[in-house]
Amino acid sequence: MITAAGANPATQAAKVREIVVGVDESDGSRQALIYAVEEAVRRQAPLRVVTAFESAGRFGARYSVPIPVSDEEIARREEVAIRKLVDDVLATAEDRPQVRIVAVAGASGPVLVEQSRTAQLLVVGHRGRGELASTLLGSVGLYCVLHAHSPVLVIRPQVDAADGPGAHAAS
Repeated sequence: MITAAGANPATQAAKVREIVVGVDESDGSRQALIYAVEEAVRRQAPLRVVTAFESAGRFGARYSVPIPVSDEEIARREEVAIRKLVDDVLATAEDRPQVRIVAVAGASGPVLVEQSRTAQLLVVGHRGRGELASTLLGSVGLYCVLHAHSPVLVIRPQVDAADGPGAHAAS
């Protein structure tokens, strides 16, 4: 079948760029994952779930402690943990996109910016591993907004209306 533009639909489908979502094990990243799943389904795009971890070599050098595991082993463990989160989110989804999980050694911001090179959209949570850490160490979301190669969507946590004025839902 040929479309009006003259392109083969199978070729067009192969060119659909992924939605990329950055996740860790925080509530904020869970909300980002939920939104990214919905967006991938809406756009009929595959979903790449990305988690970043500190390299065993960097950790060992920082603390002068030999690390008995390799980056490959850390990546495998991260992928298993994130797979559980993805499976949990997909269990409640009406439709499911094609999902690929990627664990990369490095700081979250630069890893996600690099992953955004081939993405049609990068989705991140508003707060990751903690408000204090985010304040002291800088915001991954802000880093991505400033440096990403694709549009970035920062998902704010959902809160109850009872939380008072200024409460925000996902936006």
